[in-house]
Amino acid sequence: MEFSALLTSAGINIAVCVLFLSLYSVLRKQPHNFSVYFGRRLAEEKFQRQDDYFSFERLLPTAGWIVKAYWCTEEEIRQVAGLDSVVFLRLFIFRFFSSILMH
Repeated sequence: MEFSALLTSAGINIAVCVLFLSLYSVLRKQPHNFSVYFGRRLAEEKFQRQDDYFSFERLLPTAGWIVKAYWCTEEEIRQVAGLDSVVFLRLFIFRFFSSILMH
């Protein structure tokens, strides 16, 4: 295996991940997407909608949501997204770590 090919592949994968995380961060701040990203909270009326005025801050990607998602407990996930999301995450984590152990 060529080292340059490995670096190229890693660079492309990292760039695509950064692009998708940035897009998610920007899109979830837009007022017209609140029903997509905060549907349950809007239905329960626990979410404060922001005004629809233009804000440059909403166009800048932020990483604060990644830290919050990392430290989120399964109980918090169950309360916000439901039991099916906790089961999905457990299956995903099991599948990820079992594939690492098999290689």
